[in-house]
Amino acid sequence: MRLTTRIIAVVAAICGIASFATACGNDIATEPRTDSDPVVVQINFSGDSVDPHGSKIEVPLGHSVELDVTADAAGEVHVHSDPEQSAAYGVGTTRISLGKFEIPGQYEVESHTLGKTIVTLEVQ
Repeated sequence: MRLTTRIIAVVAAICGIASFATACGNDIATEPRTDSDPVVVQINFSGDSVDPHGSKIEVPLGHSVELDVTADAAGEVHVHSDPEQSAAYGVGTTRISLGKFEIPGQYEVESHTLGKTIVTLEVQ
């Protein structure tokens, strides 16, 4: 009986830590509050670096995605969607709407100038 109680306590502790980490650890995308809210991805370009770099973002099926880009130089992002999309951004902050994602899958958002994958949108 004591072993069962210990196992339950350990599982409960692990689940609590995982829930806390999930709730506190995602500061690059805001999750939608309603079915009409977009997923907003924060992207920062500074010199030859971009943040985030290679992160995965979960997007609920049917939600739109917006990129909130802050940059020290103008540039362009490329989205491997169907149809593919390219969007320019300027110096300062630019909001880019990618529209709704209606087909499940993984969609890479890249900077061809830097040769880096910024995020992968995981639509499910």
